[in-house]
Amino acid sequence: MRNILKSGVVMKVIIEDVTDLESSIKKVFNYFNCKNLANKNIFIKPNMLRIAHPDECIITDPRLLGRVTELLLESGAVVMVGDNPIPQGLDEIEVAKRCGLFSASCGTFRNIGRFVKRVKLKNKKVKGVYVSKEILECDILISIPKFKTHELTTLSLAIKNQFGIIPGGLKPKLHSECFRLEDFCNLLIDIYQIRPPDLIIIDCIKVRDARGRLYNPNKLIAGDNGFAIDYVCSLLAGIDPATNPLVNIALKKKLFEPRSVEIIGNLEPIKDFATPFYFPLRGVFANLGNLIFSKFASYRLPVFNQKYCNNCRLCENVCPSRAIQSKKIDYKRCIKCYCCIEVCPNNAIGQKLKIL
Repeated sequence: MRNILKSGVVMKVIIEDVTDLESSIKKVFNYFNCKNLANKNIFIKPNMLRIAHPDECIITDPRLLGRVTELLLESGAVVMVGDNPIPQGLDEIEVAKRCGLFSASCGTFRNIGRFVKRVKLKNKKVKGVYVSKEILECDILISIPKFKTHELTTLSLAIKNQFGIIPGGLKPKLHSECFRLEDFCNLLIDIYQIRPPDLIIIDCIKVRDARGRLYNPNKLIAGDNGFAIDYVCSLLAGIDPATNPLVNIALKKKLFEPRSVEIIGNLEPIKDFATPFYFPLRGVFANLGNLIFSKFASYRLPVFNQKYCNNCRLCENVCPSRAIQSKKIDYKRCIKCYCCIEVCPNNAIGQKLKIL
C-alpha cells in the first residue's frame, strides 16, 4: 500500500457521501484494497491539535476514528492510535481523553511523544527533524485529517496533518526556523515525504469556515496521495488550488499532476465556504504572526520539580540531545521536544516560561 509519488501516475480520490458511517468507511477500505490486514501493525494518526470539543471542528470526529479503529481491529490488525498535539502542559493521553479521542480509540491510544528518531532532510532551512518512532516503524499508516481552514496555509488537510509526526515541543522551533510562508510550506512537504500515509481519510462530516460558520457536508474524502487530496479539497472549499500555498509549491516541484487526479464521486463545492481572506500583503502578515508565535512558544522550557523526582533517570535516557544530567537541564542543548515530560512517571518535570 506504500504511496509512490511519480509524475504521470493516476491518483484516485474518492468523495464519499456519508449516510451510514460504517458503510462509507468499508467502501473506502475496499476501494483502496485494505485486505489481508491480520497481524499488520497499523498506525492511525488523527488530527488532535489541542483540547477541543468535536463541535469546534478542529479535531478529527471521534465517531470516525472509532469506527475506523473498530473495523481494523475486527480484521485482526494490530492497531495503534496517536498524535503529537501542541504543548499544553498535559501529556497526549490526557489531551486525547478530553477530546473524546481516547475512548474512541478502543484502548489503542498511545503516547507517541516519548521516543523519537532523528531523520535527515534535504531542506534549505532545516537539516533534520525528530519523528515519533511509532510512525516510522508501522507497516501501514492511516491518516485521518480534519477538513478545516488555517490562517497560514489557507487549509489544513493531508499534508499539514503529517506535521503531527513531530513531537509537539519541537513544532514551535520549526516554526521559528521557517517563519516565512514559503519556507514553512516547503518544510511541511518535506516532512510529509518522510513517511507518506498509505491511506488518507479526510473528515469532512461537519466543518467550520474561516468565519466560524458551521456546515454539514457529510463527506469523506479518501485517497493515497496527499497532494491529490489537498488539490481536491481545495476545489471543495471553492478556491483555486493554486492559491493553496502547499498545493502551489507541490505543483511547482512537480510532485503531482492535476490531470492525473481522478475524482470519483460528486465534486460539489461547499456553498459560501469562507477561507482566510487573501490580500496582496497577506503573506507578510502571516510570516510576522508565525514568527511571533514561534518566538513566544520557544520560551516554554522543561523544568524539574525535585520534590516529585524518584531518580529513575528515564528523562536522561530518552533525551535525544543528551541535555539532562543529574536532574539538571542544559538549556543550550535542550531542543524543547518535551520527551522528558512525556516519559516521567511522577510528573516531576513541567513547563515554565523562561527567557534565557
